[in-house]
Amino acid sequence: MILYLRKCLKPILAPGVILLLLPLFMVQGQRIHVNPDTRMKAVFLINFTQYISWTTLDTAKAFTIGVYGLDEILLPLKQMSRERKATGQVVNVKRVSSISEIEACEILFVPIAQTEAFHKLRPNIPPENILIVGESLGFASSDGAINFIKRDGKIKLEINRKALAEAKLSASSHLLKLAILVGEEDTTGRD
Repeated sequence: MILYLRKCLKPILAPGVILLLLPLFMVQGQRIHVNPDTRMKAVFLINFTQYISWTTLDTAKAFTIGVYGLDEILLPLKQMSRERKATGQVVNVKRVSSISEIEACEILFVPIAQTEAFHKLRPNIPPENILIVGESLGFASSDGAINFIKRDGKIKLEINRKALAEAKLSASSHLLKLAILVGEEDTTGRD
């Protein structure tokens, strides 16, 4: 019996087949090892499609979330976008690096490692219809409208309403209640 199984399985486990299956195992491994903070940021980014209003765009059908440069958030974002597609909302996720790619996004996430490069590029990016989200100190006060920070072991949001208005965007009251408001005379934080 064992000889029969070896004989049957040998063609199946040929090196070519193993090489074809290897990426599937790698993706599964990456899915397991995503940092919980990264996964939480991905959840926020996906849900911004429901709590931010794009006043000059019809975005009910599809959104594009761009990630500037390479970052581990791409994997959970792509997974969540597939799940969201099953409920009827199309959310495309892609890695971006040029101004023309950024202009095609409704949401742009700038990982901390890309903040300096993005800061140099920022003056060339049109100010309207792109929600720019970062995760570095002072990002919502300088380059974007929303910034992820970690406070008391939890991911929190800093929101700059002036930057949202300049981008022709508005945040729901529910989202604003969760946020620490920056860039205003009266910065009331709601923890």
